[in-house]
Amino acid sequence: MAAFTIPSETHPTQASLKSLFEFISDFKNFASIMPEDKVEDFTHTNESCSFTIKGITPMTIKIAEKIPYQMIYFSSEGLSKFNFNLKVNFTGLPDEKGQCQIDLSGDLNPFILKMAEKSLANLVNTMSLRLSQLEINTHAN
Repeated sequence: MAAFTIPSETHPTQASLKSLFEFISDFKNFASIMPEDKVEDFTHTNESCSFTIKGITPMTIKIAEKIPYQMIYFSSEGLSKFNFNLKVNFTGLPDEKGQCQIDLSGDLNPFILKMAEKSLANLVNTMSLRLSQLEINTHAN
C-alpha cells in the first residue's frame, strides 16, 4: 500500500466560515458539494453518510474530529480496499468570509493510486470549489 495526500486548490468563500462549518457538519448537506455526475446512492444519518462514487466501491464516512470553524476531519468506515480521510480546512475569522481547502489522504495499492489519482484530485477540487461557492443565509433560525 502507498500512503497519499491529495490537496485541493484553495478557494475564497462566499459565506462566513462559521456558516460553512455548520453546514458541512450536517451530513444531509454533504451531497451538495459532491459532483452529481460522479456520485450515486447518497444516504445519510446524523452520524454518517454513504454513497457510491461511480466506478469505485460504495463508501461510508463519519466525522472523526472537529475544531470549530477551522477544520473537520472525516474518515471512511468499513472499506477493505480503500480507507481514506477527508480534511476540510477553513482559514480566516469565523464570522467572516475566508478560504476553504480539502485534503484527501489514505492508503492505496500504488498501481490503483496511479490510475485513480487524477479522478481523486478532480473530486477534491470540485468539492472545495462547490463549498466555497455556497451562499448560506445565516439570518434564518
